[in-house]
Amino acid sequence: MIFELLQIVLGKRDRLSHAPTKEEWDCLFADAKKQSVVGVAFAGVQKLPKEQWPPRALLFEWIGATEQIKAQNRVANRRSVEITKLFAEAGFRSCILKGQGNATMYDDPFCRISGDIDIWVDGTREAINKFVRTRCPNAFEQEHHIDFAVFNDVEVEVHYKPCTLLSPQADRRFIKWSTAQKDVQMAHKIDLPGGAGVICVPTALFNAVFQMAHIMIHFFIEGIGLRHFVDYYYALKQFGDKCAEQGDRTVVRQLLKDFGLLRFAGGVMWVEKECLGLEDGYLLVEPDERKGRVILKEMLEGGNFGHYDERYNARKKGYIARGITDVCRLLKLATVFPSESLWKIYKKVENQKWKIKSK
Repeated sequence: MIFELLQIVLGKRDRLSHAPTKEEWDCLFADAKKQSVVGVAFAGVQKLPKEQWPPRALLFEWIGATEQIKAQNRVANRRSVEITKLFAEAGFRSCILKGQGNATMYDDPFCRISGDIDIWVDGTREAINKFVRTRCPNAFEQEHHIDFAVFNDVEVEVHYKPCTLLSPQADRRFIKWSTAQKDVQMAHKIDLPGGAGVICVPTALFNAVFQMAHIMIHFFIEGIGLRHFVDYYYALKQFGDKCAEQGDRTVVRQLLKDFGLLRFAGGVMWVEKECLGLEDGYLLVEPDERKGRVILKEMLEGGNFGHYDERYNARKKGYIARGITDVCRLLKLATVFPSESLWKIYKKVENQKWKIKSK
């Protein structure tokens, strides 16, 4: 029923298939929390006919949770502007990835649960690290970003590049493409809602490719939640509306192929169409039901970033147990996504070598 409620938000239906019982409402609210779509789902509740409203106690709890989400979005918007200005004053161009840029695509930009701020900065790794460490000497450096604890209410990740793909060859191609895109992406300004200020965010075409990569990477790292599929639904709608030229679609499909995303994209398109009601005209590739059902099962079991996946509780028992458990999960996924899963196992080994070397 979480999909029915989201379809109401997205304008695909005007009511639930039946009036839920109290127990069903409790499960629906729990699913919304598990998938990090509490605020978005409440936008659907508000559109329901009164005879389908949830019990009063749950309704008030849902309202309270949504108001907290709206308040955090105002903080995240303000901080996004501040971090942009901070880097600009130091001579760095930047672009806010996902997050508050994605929220502006929603009908209510304050209903999306905000996370950390991912800022892609134009500069060498050495120059970026030097600047970050002037504020945070002990900043933790990772493969494609460095943590920047400059605020006490929002986490910030400073990206040297938007993301790291699974295959080394695909990653090299992605780096070359995204580097060539910097001028466009870091000049694409938008006004944040509520008068928070101006930031740069990716264009519709860039998001159509990058956010597919983001979903796939997190799917194979730990799991991905419904929030990211709703984000991508809006990204695909924006791409379809702003880049209606067939040539743009051909470019995106070729980029998905070049970056090793094409097979996974078929599964994502199936989820977007079957679960959220995305129209055929907005699909990037032909939906693949077999892959889509695997992605859907992992999403429903694991929740946002796989945090609720009870099948892999051994992850919590220590670093070695987590590594073994993650490899076992990847080997299971290899029956449907062979090359992607094996490349992720390879990346886990390489990342461990990098961490040892960096120490």
